[in-house]
Amino acid sequence: MIRRINPKTALTTVVLLVLFAVAVLRSNHWQMPFWWNGWRSLISRRAPPSPEDGIYAMFDAARAGDAKAYLDCFSGPLRDQLAATAREDDQTKFKSYLLTQNSDVQGMAVTVTDRPSADEARARLEYVYTDHNEVQNIRLKLEGRSWKIVSMDGAQPVQPVVPYGTKATD
Repeated sequence: MIRRINPKTALTTVVLLVLFAVAVLRSNHWQMPFWWNGWRSLISRRAPPSPEDGIYAMFDAARAGDAKAYLDCFSGPLRDQLAATAREDDQTKFKSYLLTQNSDVQGMAVTVTDRPSADEARARLEYVYTDHNEVQNIRLKLEGRSWKIVSMDGAQPVQPVVPYGTKATD
């Protein structure tokens, strides 16, 4: 009795073996050919980064206490100043500073207020605390594929019209 191989089963097996081989090779730091990366970029179009992404990345890094990622969100003299502060303190002290700086923040709102050019932006950042809000003006610049903060004004306290935690109805 001769047994026939189902073509669908054979094709499925070959595809699975190729995928397994690629996964093993990639886990050992094998690089895909350049034409593969071009194909991948064609099929996975991402939205261009926005200035808000740079601010949220800074906030997320600060909340995680990740000093390197936090410093990577800045550029220019401001980054140099922050890096000098981080070097003066030891890593644990700077991490502790980042964590405590944002521990009381309940939320934040980011509004891009001006786009003088395609690679520059100004934004208004409002931190929401339990008993008050703080507003800060930020200037950003597009460097490569990410927005970097190049200057920040000091945070100004603002009394919200409706305090955080107020019931919607009485």
